[in-house]
Amino acid sequence: MSEVPFHPQLVHFPIAFIVLSFIFDFIGALRNSKKWIQFGGIILLIAIISAFAALQSGESSEEMLKPMTESLHEAVEEHEELASSTFFFILLLGIIRGWLHLKGLFNSWLRWGYIVLTGTAVIMILRVGYLGGKLVYLHGAGVNRTLPESK
Repeated sequence: MSEVPFHPQLVHFPIAFIVLSFIFDFIGALRNSKKWIQFGGIILLIAIISAFAALQSGESSEEMLKPMTESLHEAVEEHEELASSTFFFILLLGIIRGWLHLKGLFNSWLRWGYIVLTGTAVIMILRVGYLGGKLVYLHGAGVNRTLPESK
């Protein structure tokens, strides 16, 4: 295992991609633009992949925090549970989107229901990021508090 975890380097991508997917779909729906909606779908796929990578890297980063205090453990569990739920919610969005496209229903009023669900995913993933920030800035998770001696 690396001394420096990958998790902090990966976590920003799913946040950005979910927000972008929502924006592209919303603008695409308002403009009735297939191109914007197609980009929203491509970005959603990238969001799913990046969320999976962030989730997996979080699992290995958790191992680097052991042993943990009780309060840190509880905070890590809350972050981890919401991250897992959010990943599966985003994966479900991808399945719903694919089904709507296959059935030719993405241009119907159902598209707006999908966009509301994507907005929910945005809120969820922003909350995951907030909890991750609390882990670092409130609990000091993954922070080396001893400075190396200068040579």
